Amino acid sequence: MRDLNIHEMNEVSGAGVIADAGTALGRGIGAIVENCGVEGATDAGASLGTGIGQVVEVGVNLVGSIFGGLFGGLFR
Repeated sequence: MRDLNIHEMNEVSGAGVIADAGTALGRGIGAIVENCGVEGATDAGASLGTGIGQVVEVGVNLVGSIFGGLFGGLFR
């Protein structure tokens, strides 16, 4: 069995652009909080950002699916 490259890992991880952006934003905010003295804030911020990003992605995908189904692929 072969190892997956970075692109393949991203494809199978289920994470999308919005979740990745949420992770980056949460990690950045967590790093700022951690510099103020709160230990583990970077990891907590990254986890929170990922969760929020995943919820937003599900909503965006759901709306896209509904409109795609209603209008026969007009918005694809």
